[in-house]
Amino acid sequence: MVLDSLKKSLAPLHIYRANAKHLSCELRVYAEELERLYAELEALLPERFIATATDLGLREYEELFGPARDELSAQERRERLHLRLSLGEGDFTPAGIRKALDSFGLEYTISEFPALNRLNVEAQTSYTKAEQAFISREVEKIIPSHLEFQMVFNTLTWNGLDARNKTFAALDNDNLRWKDIDALE
Repeated sequence: MVLDSLKKSLAPLHIYRANAKHLSCELRVYAEELERLYAELEALLPERFIATATDLGLREYEELFGPARDELSAQERRERLHLRLSLGEGDFTPAGIRKALDSFGLEYTISEFPALNRLNVEAQTSYTKAEQAFISREVEKIIPSHLEFQMVFNTLTWNGLDARNKTFAALDNDNLRWKDIDALE
């Protein structure tokens, strides 16, 4: 108990005597606050490690890379963080890039064009604009600089395009750039 430890440590000073009512009260308040702080520190200790972290610790780790992923279970969050933190210098390979993409929870297809030093990453699921911005930012960090890459979130299928009831000439008259076409949903 903190109070007993304080009394024992301060006894040689003869400041906090048993008959000094106000000073003893002060010492009790210090002890109570120190015990409260120790309890908070004890609760925070598991949050420092991904394997034992709950929402608070996982949130702090996730925010190192982007937004917290509160919508996921704690286990899924831990798995993604482990993947992300396990990336190293040698992971700028196709397997390493896949590991990084998996750490975002991205459903994707990668098309490689080695002769052109080009890589296309196509998202297979719909993502919000905020999620798209986060994923694009993070993918830019992991793709080796000698590769040109394109991140595509286009969820529009041929059937969806046909459902617009436009002829090819009408679609062509929209004067869309490739970037605009890639953003169609």
